[in-house]
Amino acid sequence: MAKQNKGRKFFATAATAALVASAIVPVASAAEFKDADSISSWAKEAVQFLTDKGFIQGDEKGNFNPAGTLTRAEAAEILSKALDLKATGTEDFSDVNENDWFYNAVLATSPELFDGMGNGKFEPKAQLTREQAAKVIVQGYQLTGKADLSKFSDASKASKWAVSYLETAVENGVINGKGSLLAPQDKISREEFATMVKRTIDATTKVVTPAVDSVKGLNAKELEVKFNTAVDKTDAEMTTKYVINGVTITNAKVSEDGMTVTLTTNKELKLTNDKVTVKPIKTKADAKVLTEEFNKLITFADTTPVSVNSVEAKGTKAVITFDEPVQSEGTVSLNGTELAKDRYTLSGKTLTINGLTAEQTYKVDIVGATDFANNIANPIAVNFTVLKADVDNSKPTVSTAVNGTEITFDFSEELKKQNLDGKAPAAEYAKVTVGSTVFYLTDADIKNVDDKTVFTIDAASALDTANFINTNIKVEGHKDLAGNAGDAFEFNAILSKDLTPATLVSASTKMLVADDVNATTDVDALYLTFSEPVKVDGKLTIKTQNGIAYTTGKETTVKADAGFDVDGNGKIEGAEKNTVKVDIDLDSNSTYTFELSAKAVADLVGNVTTDTITFNVTTGTFEATPETTTDSLVFGTTPVVVTDNNVFTVEYAADVTATATNAANYTLGGKELPAGTQLQFVDGTKKVRFTLPEGTITANGNYVFEAKNVVDSKGNTLKNGKATTLVALKENVVPVASKVTVVDSKTFTVDFSKSITNQVTATGLTVKIAGKTVDLDSAVADGGKLTIKTKADYDQTDSIVVEFKSTNLVDANNNKVKDGSISK
Repeated sequence: MAKQNKGRKFFATAATAALVASAIVPVASAAEFKDADSISSWAKEAVQFLTDKGFIQGDEKGNFNPAGTLTRAEAAEILSKALDLKATGTEDFSDVNENDWFYNAVLATSPELFDGMGNGKFEPKAQLTREQAAKVIVQGYQLTGKADLSKFSDASKASKWAVSYLETAVENGVINGKGSLLAPQDKISREEFATMVKRTIDATTKVVTPAVDSVKGLNAKELEVKFNTAVDKTDAEMTTKYVINGVTITNAKVSEDGMTVTLTTNKELKLTNDKVTVKPIKTKADAKVLTEEFNKLITFADTTPVSVNSVEAKGTKAVITFDEPVQSEGTVSLNGTELAKDRYTLSGKTLTINGLTAEQTYKVDIVGATDFANNIANPIAVNFTVLKADVDNSKPTVSTAVNGTEITFDFSEELKKQNLDGKAPAAEYAKVTVGSTVFYLTDADIKNVDDKTVFTIDAASALDTANFINTNIKVEGHKDLAGNAGDAFEFNAILSKDLTPATLVSASTKMLVADDVNATTDVDALYLTFSEPVKVDGKLTIKTQNGIAYTTGKETTVKADAGFDVDGNGKIEGAEKNTVKVDIDLDSNSTYTFELSAKAVADLVGNVTTDTITFNVTTGTFEATPETTTDSLVFGTTPVVVTDNNVFTVEYAADVTATATNAANYTLGGKELPAGTQLQFVDGTKKVRFTLPEGTITANGNYVFEAKNVVDSKGNTLKNGKATTLVALKENVVPVASKVTVVDSKTFTVDFSKSITNQVTATGLTVKIAGKTVDLDSAVADGGKLTIKTKADYDQTDSIVVEFKSTNLVDANNNKVKDGSISK
């Protein structure tokens, strides 16, 4: 056949079809086929539908031949009619001639639907497979979407070129499979193809009635309405279109695609089988066509605390955007200092902080943020660098964090690989200089493949033989994917090797079986919780039991790694990650002194606890699991008393067991208690005193305190599985003297790691000049630093040492200056 010029074909969205042969006998109904009874039940509707339209005709004997296979020529004829394609051109096939009955069909469908079979042939009599049928139907009707084919056991048998077509055909319901089989290589039968065509007609000609798809609560102030079609913005933003029992809609916001409307309410959205009505709304495509009225009973209550969605910092301000409207921001601190109310404003979902400096890095702590359902968020920490006001927003910025010798760089966007080290190929994202040691950020430093903006390097080599260094760190040379160069960023940090062995934080026991003092087979549990994950390999020796000393025996070999599910909830979390379980026979109601042999404990970097570890535990009695559990335990009427920045006491409404002194059973601000927190019963077994390690609270505010797995003396568990209350804490990072600066022959100043409050006369000071203690004329704290004047002159070269012991110098939160000394 002669090759003709191709014109652009029109692919119709409505469809008709005819199953044909070279000689046909027309029928008026599927029942008129002589072999109508042999048509499968699942195909009868499709065959009947297409017959009723006059698109299916029998062969020369009046048979439909439902199980017969379909040829490529027959399929081309069907789709050329179904899609109303015109014979505008074709490939130059040697086996297709103008006098062939399928000539125009091939002319109309190649190469858009049908490709040649090689050697310049169309092969019109070749039988069509199911995967080939999927291809021509998906292309002909321009179907979209992708389904997962893994539910079919033989999906791997599909040809590589056919996978995407089969995924789309399955997604649109054109192919349902043969049971668990996809059968992609099977020859397709005439009744199968008729069914596929009918399904495609149904899918592409379905009329959608404009209506509300769904209504759901987002938070205590917002409700989301989704439509199945785009709606008119002006009409949809009329608040009178929406009615909720007992609630007034104050604002309606239409999304950019017109498919979603977000409603804002005047008060807390708390619904219990309350009726929500969405009145008819004009559609975007045709103002005369309205959505159906929507009426439904909805139950919703917001139980999720607020969180931060984004931060935009530029010029002199930073805008923090939350995921829902905020009723109260709680306490806001900037770089550890609580901000005055005039430094920030809260409006709806945004908190705006003013008075910042461009190109400076800040940390904002938000403690006690409360939404309109009175859910209190755990402490929120946000780090950011303020951009210059005139800097392109697309320029990449970076925030950093240091932990030991690990430095993490979090960029604002993905970076471009460059040839920064002067060696091919281009593989570096940024250059990092730690002191005088150079590192390059590469793919190996991306720890999370799903977030390519965060890099972490181990800069241990920069320490050389030192255990720690106070050094400058600089990151530079980074560009985003568009080629915008980020500014070089420098900061000072202390890098320190982990040289500290693990310490034992707590020890507890659990009687797992009824006690038999005459047997050693009733094995119980001893839980040893350390300050970090460890490996234990050594001897555990009982030194005393109930005041009786043992000089020999009573030894247990312990070889275990930390990480044990103490509470049995199926998760190893919190302090459980640092806990080792020892299987040991214990006697009930006994007090023990144990020794864990020297060098038995090693942390994960190889630091060994060289000394023998001695500790005491007291056992209880075996308690059989009660048949029924009463969840009635709650906090007392005055649950929390804060003593100072490090100590607070929590009271329960009933006497509680030793579970109340297990640090693993508590969280503070959504996190496990700081390592080293001490728990102790006071004034009986209702009150537990918590002593926090110095420096573990970095921002003022109300922290959510939560208890789990605590049991009272009668076996009652916590009501609803947990108890929560608020603890008002102040940051407990103590000031440390950091620098001595000479002013004149009688005057020098002392700087601290943080500002101290004004003090007319500082006490608790000893000043030594050239090694000798001298008398002071004055010692005054003002402007955040200490100014000291001596009575006698000293030389410029004289050494100066200032010792602090129980001084009256404090910071704004009354944290005392740390005992110690500073020298020049």
